Amino acid sequence: MALHLLIDGYNLLHQIPELVLLMQEDPEEARKALLKQLQEYQRIRRHKITVVFDAWGRNEPQSKVNIKGIQVIFTAHGETADDYIKRRAAKEKERAVVITSDRAIRSYVETYGAISVTSRDFLSRMEAAFYEEMKGEKLAFEPRPRKRLPKKARQRLAKIAKL
Repeated sequence: MALHLLIDGYNLLHQIPELVLLMQEDPEEARKALLKQLQEYQRIRRHKITVVFDAWGRNEPQSKVNIKGIQVIFTAHGETADDYIKRRAAKEKERAVVITSDRAIRSYVETYGAISVTSRDFLSRMEAAFYEEMKGEKLAFEPRPRKRLPKKARQRLAKIAKL
């Protein structure tokens, strides 16, 4: 089953120090820089990626644009990225992997069977993917547990390992 990464765009962007600084000067360039990193990641891992940004006061309807294989959503006026991600994850259930550090969103989407990963953890996995491609070697993230985990926990770990 192919994974669909639903990314809280500003939440992830604010985890990257150089993009935080760029965001203060030129938000459009900061978003482009984030999307460029995600495009490189997508080229390596081949996951479907949707990045959702809040409307931030735009008085426009929701807009969707596909930028080199990544779907970018700007929510409609009055809708938050959180609302969109929750709705989409509830619809996609087990296929969805939600990338956000917002505990409320993570808890909500997991009740529908989606997997959630913090933005920091995802960045670590994205950097590992870049390293693996460059060096040609696989990095191990989690030590293997000594006891057999429950089936749901094993399935969750298997999906996260694909990141």
